[in-house]
Amino acid sequence: MLLSSFLASNSTASLSVLSVSNFAIFFSGGLLMAMIATLFTVKNSAIRLSYLTTGLVGLALLSTGISWLIGLLALGFGFNLWHTITRNNGLAVVLSSAANVLLVLLIAAHFLLAIELFWLASAVIFLSLPGFVGHIAAQSKANLAQPLDVTPYIEDSPLHAFPDKQKLCQSFYAWGNKHNLQAALVVIRLEGFGQVNQHIGRDFGDLLLAQSANRIKNLLNDDEVISLTDTEKLAHLGGLNFAFICNLAHQKHLHEKIIAQILGATLKPFNVANCTIEVTARASYVYCDEQDDNFDNLISYAYLALDSRPQQQIVAYHQQMLVQHLEQQTRLKELAEIDFLTEFELYFQPIIRNSDGQIEYLELLLRWQHKKQGILSASRFIEDIRIAGLAFSLATFVIERAAELAMALRMEGIAIPLSINVFGPEMLNEEFVEFVDKTITEHHLKAGDLIVECPLHIFTSLDDKGRAMIVRLHNIGLKLCVDGLGDNPILLSKLPGLAVEYIKVSPSLTSDFSNQNNIRSLVGGMVEMHSQQRSKVIFEGVETLDQLKFVKSLKGYAAQGYYFGHPLSSVGLMSWLKQWLQAQRS
Repeated sequence: MLLSSFLASNSTASLSVLSVSNFAIFFSGGLLMAMIATLFTVKNSAIRLSYLTTGLVGLALLSTGISWLIGLLALGFGFNLWHTITRNNGLAVVLSSAANVLLVLLIAAHFLLAIELFWLASAVIFLSLPGFVGHIAAQSKANLAQPLDVTPYIEDSPLHAFPDKQKLCQSFYAWGNKHNLQAALVVIRLEGFGQVNQHIGRDFGDLLLAQSANRIKNLLNDDEVISLTDTEKLAHLGGLNFAFICNLAHQKHLHEKIIAQILGATLKPFNVANCTIEVTARASYVYCDEQDDNFDNLISYAYLALDSRPQQQIVAYHQQMLVQHLEQQTRLKELAEIDFLTEFELYFQPIIRNSDGQIEYLELLLRWQHKKQGILSASRFIEDIRIAGLAFSLATFVIERAAELAMALRMEGIAIPLSINVFGPEMLNEEFVEFVDKTITEHHLKAGDLIVECPLHIFTSLDDKGRAMIVRLHNIGLKLCVDGLGDNPILLSKLPGLAVEYIKVSPSLTSDFSNQNNIRSLVGGMVEMHSQQRSKVIFEGVETLDQLKFVKSLKGYAAQGYYFGHPLSSVGLMSWLKQWLQAQRS
């Protein structure tokens, strides 16, 4: 009994000591560890200074117990909250706000309830959380557009002499700490090395890559290009990507001048292994002072710019690219659970003959009834459909829906064909052709009831198998239409070999007809060439009476555009057609 009383009293005394002096020591250690961990995590200089100052004030408060240090502590908390808000990180703002509220409550409890000052250290420890959250968010954001590194980087590589991404990052922060951040990060991506490796081997491909990099390096002799080492200004990011940083404090367009020089130099042929080889390059740039001051984010923005505009040789990053990228990711998630029957719908627009003003056929246009963005045209999401692996499923849905409409027209005694759009070469395969044949048979359609419209680039890049599929589609009763003539003038030389029912001329060739003589000679010759091949030429994008008169003067077969009406839902197709036919008779 005496032993129990002794142990109880001893334990009570120990807790009493722990509750006062040892608690202060415990919070001091916890505060110190939290601040050290946060300082290693946070990269921004201003916020690191804020954490360091706040931590020192907290330790001073614990060791001295001077009450006026509470005011300095509150100022540090306020600065942290303001800086977190400016960085626009939602979770970090919430945590920093919570830390400030906790500090206010503990200060009030100290003065009103006389709690010990060491309890204020718990608010300082809690304040370290926004620093970790901001770092994690920055890392996640930086992974948005990281490209696949397809070139091994080893010690013996010809590129090992170039600084890597880590060195570029260190130089960026070191330079930024000493200067105003008026700079541009430039990323150069070399292209065409897949064929180089295939034809002359990977070793020669690496040698050619090193020669290309040296050409770029030799053009970075301006003093305003930031040095990464004593002799190097160009960094190798991995794969075919290189980068450098331009100081724009004195020359705002210096990066554009250097990019133009680099692209001009890469166009010059290389002599490798007694072979003359040409490679191409593309470039993107990000203004460091207008975007995030996190280097990983800047790199990801530059990659995103290149990936977002694959047809452009020089791309400047802007915030809308990130918005579009995030919207695409959202659409892909939505497409994973989409119901074609309820969310996709076919609209229609007539093609009108120039000779008598009658309908040649009706083009069916795919639309997505998006819950948030409204009605989306196919051009807005067709690439997302391919990425989601739904191209074939959507094509079969469109064909079956078109066949149902064509059968309904035939039952009403209306002999007007319908056209559907095939957007990619992946549709010209055995399974697709068999499905079309089966659908036409099941719906009792006749030859010519359905027309397939394909982009021009599909026809000009057909292999033997693709041409065989085109012949089979023609044999089962589908008429064919080439869409987009004039979008790419380089392909015009391949057109005389096409044997199709219709050719659609892009609006770009007739939208500006102020200089009608030049357009007339160019387009008129195309119309005559295809008329001799018995292909009917249709002019798209006709919006005014003057445009219609102009395309008629070019002897085009038919026209299509807003002048005849905007696309309408196929739900009202039958009633619209009956009204049209009634108006034509009267």
